[in-house]
Amino acid sequence: MDAVPAAHSDGLLDARDEDAESRSRGELYESLQSDGQRLAVRLIRLLHRMADSSGMNPTDFQCYTLLRVSGSMTPGEIAESLCLSTGSVTGVVDRLEAHGLVERTRHPRDRRKVAVRLTAGAERLAASTAPGMRAAMTDLHADYTLEELTVITGWLDRVGTTLDGLTESRG
Repeated sequence: MDAVPAAHSDGLLDARDEDAESRSRGELYESLQSDGQRLAVRLIRLLHRMADSSGMNPTDFQCYTLLRVSGSMTPGEIAESLCLSTGSVTGVVDRLEAHGLVERTRHPRDRRKVAVRLTAGAERLAASTAPGMRAAMTDLHADYTLEELTVITGWLDRVGTTLDGLTESRG
């Protein structure tokens, strides 16, 4: 029995669904690769625009974003994650601290180490750097079923794990 492309919430078939049915796995992989590269470029452009609107340089904004996603980190962990020297991270943390966005504290498990974490008020910056992003992303995903969203989040998790593995193998 041939698979039939599913209708979307508007009852219409998406041209991509029909196209996917007639394309080979190799063609679809090529599309995923080129679309993924375009997405990476768009994310970099967005990061630079968000950094600009925050008044930070892109490296400082990357560190801020990393801490938002990862939580408290040591300067060494930040350096490894952002491919920076530890000396560069000291400057980044100094600038973020001067803006009141981060604070240095004792590491919770090793008192010899320093941990860097966002301050209580640091979240205010996130909303101001990309106004409307949450609503735009919510609207983007509104027509997907819970099952489709589960596939998407699972795929993103697997992509992240794969990218982490590739990063670690090159370090």
